[in-house]
Amino acid sequence: MSQNIDSIISNYEQQYKIFEKSIIDVIWVVDVEAMGFTYISPSVNQVTGYTPEEIKALPMEKLLAPESYRKGMDYLTEGHRKYKMGKSIKRKAEFELLHKNGSPFWVEITAKFFKGDQGRTQLFGAMRNVTKQHALAKKRDELLLKLEESLSRQKALEAENEMLRGLLPICSNCKKIRDDSGKWWHVEEYIAMHSEADFSHTICPPCRKKIYPKAN
Repeated sequence: MSQNIDSIISNYEQQYKIFEKSIIDVIWVVDVEAMGFTYISPSVNQVTGYTPEEIKALPMEKLLAPESYRKGMDYLTEGHRKYKMGKSIKRKAEFELLHKNGSPFWVEITAKFFKGDQGRTQLFGAMRNVTKQHALAKKRDELLLKLEESLSRQKALEAENEMLRGLLPICSNCKKIRDDSGKWWHVEEYIAMHSEADFSHTICPPCRKKIYPKAN
């Protein structure tokens, strides 16, 4: 009987190791209170360049890019607060990590809080490399921004053309303006009728010289 149990356990352990090695995504568990990994799957080596043992000994701020580290800490703090209030917290977000060789890359992380050994709060998560998808999304956003800017310029040109088409017909000699009915008005009269502007008359220097030559 004992041999059968040992055999079952041995088969289970072998199957588990095969399953563990075949996982492409990185599965991990973090002790929230100690802020350290208690488990991380071997696939982390393919994604980050670190072995599970190296990752466990690595401070969190060394693994994430500065902005992603701050974002992760904010998510963790807020999620832990809500979890302690009895809410079921599960989140998915993208973070920028730093490979062992120093190169940055992007991952998508899905994580959920749970109670572990001795009632300690644990965070279970799965991580996958989404660098290519992130690059495509960034390129898409850049193209959309360029399209939006192009449409804005087009709208500005259309507005300018509309304004030009709406230029007032003005006499090149007396400078009167013709309205839609065909009647001609002095500039002051036309503007006063179509706006709230008031006029105060004066004489510009060239006209002063022409009208009052002796005054100069």
